[in-house]
Amino acid sequence: MYRLASSLILSFTLGLPLSAFAHDFWVNAEHDAATGQVKAQIGYGHDFPAPEAIAADRVHIFKPLRMVSPAGSMEMTQKGENYAYESAAKLKKGSYLVLGDYKPTFWAKNAEGWKQANRSQMTDATYCEEAVMSAKTILNVNGGMETELISKPVGQKLEVVPLANPATVRPGAVFPVQVMFDGKPVKTAEVSATFAEFPGNAKDSKAFYGRTDLEGKIDIVPLKAGYWYMQVKHTVPYSDLRLCDEVIAVATLTAR
Repeated sequence: MYRLASSLILSFTLGLPLSAFAHDFWVNAEHDAATGQVKAQIGYGHDFPAPEAIAADRVHIFKPLRMVSPAGSMEMTQKGENYAYESAAKLKKGSYLVLGDYKPTFWAKNAEGWKQANRSQMTDATYCEEAVMSAKTILNVNGGMETELISKPVGQKLEVVPLANPATVRPGAVFPVQVMFDGKPVKTAEVSATFAEFPGNAKDSKAFYGRTDLEGKIDIVPLKAGYWYMQVKHTVPYSDLRLCDEVIAVATLTAR
């Protein structure tokens, strides 16, 4: 958004049990014009946009980052810190996506706290959820501002589909997005957004708040240039209540 949406994350955290979502999840990506490399990071922590090491007992939950170009999807190579990935592909001028996925994971709670388990594994659980998270970032290379590739759903469980390239959005203008769950629009979804320099705790204070319409669409209004993030969360009953109570999905969108 004229360097204004370096990052957007859509989230619903209001009134829901905190567990797997004690951490935010996003993707950072940048193109090195000198080497042609794309370097990306899984952001999973409390200090957006700075990544931090992923705990050993959670590394297995994350799929490798993927880069989407007009030629298709390509898995990136993990190198260095366990959140760091890179691709040697030399990209032409244009707009691309980098995707991150947190695999569906059961989390159950009993008197001792939270564990990666369902009700059959934790028979005294008072609550169980299957958590699934997805992250998406828009990478504009060499001044690219295309919309065609980035405005198509990529098949994540819950995803935010940008309907414009944020590089073309000026402060005070609208950045339209659509929220999809299992390929269908999510109506009246709660959407919030903020930016890195916004006063207060990013989890408690938001620069934007709204709900999607009946087509799952909403116009985000970034009033200030900066590094933005939005989050969206969607909850549905689990298919077998003997095993777990709810599926809680979180989707994020980031862009430079």
